[in-house]
Amino acid sequence: ILYTSGTTSTPKGVQLEHAGLVENMFSIGERQHLGPADRLWLGISLFWGFGCENALLAVMTHGGCVVLQEHFDPGEALRLIESERCTVYYGTPNVALALWEHPDRPRRDLRSLRTGAAIGHPPAIQMVMDLGAREICNVYGLTECYGNCTLTDAHDPVDARLHTVGRPLPGMEIKIADPATHRPLPPGEIGEIALRGYITPGYYRDPEKNAAAFDPDGFFLTGDLGWFDADGRLRFHGRIKDVVKTGGLNVSPLEVEQILLGHPAVEQAHVVGVPDPRKEEALAAVVVLKEGATASAGELRAFCREALAAFKVPQHVRFLPRQALPLTASGKVQKHRLRERLVAELDAVPADRHG
Repeated sequence: ILYTSGTTSTPKGVQLEHAGLVENMFSIGERQHLGPADRLWLGISLFWGFGCENALLAVMTHGGCVVLQEHFDPGEALRLIESERCTVYYGTPNVALALWEHPDRPRRDLRSLRTGAAIGHPPAIQMVMDLGAREICNVYGLTECYGNCTLTDAHDPVDARLHTVGRPLPGMEIKIADPATHRPLPPGEIGEIALRGYITPGYYRDPEKNAAAFDPDGFFLTGDLGWFDADGRLRFHGRIKDVVKTGGLNVSPLEVEQILLGHPAVEQAHVVGVPDPRKEEALAAVVVLKEGATASAGELRAFCREALAAFKVPQHVRFLPRQALPLTASGKVQKHRLRERLVAELDAVPADRHG
């Protein structure tokens, strides 16, 4: 039993079968072109899917070596990657950023790095490539599908590895479905990502969640949005629960976040919906600026207006230091807690001073 990370709710106990773990992780290693000579640097925890499923078993099923840290320390990580000649990288965006910003990085030889897996927006994937893992793979999955259900190939073009999460793994069937009817949608249309194949038999002792988790055809309903492009690669479009309905129109926070990340001063951007008396919900952005960079809320809104329709421009922009972001134990930002903080803050400010 592995527990979900609790990004959007209370962690759930996911039941997983040994055969599915081994077979799915072997397929992941094949996409990464792993072999007995590979050495994995693992700076993430082993209590969740990305660490114990994806990383550990993908390498072990191919006879490779695992280099562990008792706890993540970026300076020690850089030393280990260099001294152990690690070839495989697994990490979350905050791990990549810590390595990139460490003062020892420029003098460490990281040229042994080749492939592995990273998650996050395209700038986060690019950062891992710039660290040295030029064949890093982009992934999509959940604990419920044994870690990953899609993965780019290490030899895919860079653009595909930056902007898509790859094709389904062997044994995985993916349907892009209308969230209301569960009927399949044609390629190019955005819908809910539904999975069948290497899927959990259910949540531990939670019949209510199990009943709601599958459609009548046995597909697991991820709650995520996505679409297949012309090359058969999946493109992630955010979570259904994250979609903000403002003035009767639906907005994907992911789309707005990607525009904000294009601003040279922005390191992180997290967009949520907050209550609004006129629009039902208003878009609010929490922004972390790069070290030494400056930007105002008005400047960022103006930047968004250059690329987005007016209704997609955040009405509220707030700045936080990186260390103030609420994170799960696995390093994911807890958007529901960000939203709670913003709602409390906005409620305490007169309406004419919101910005």
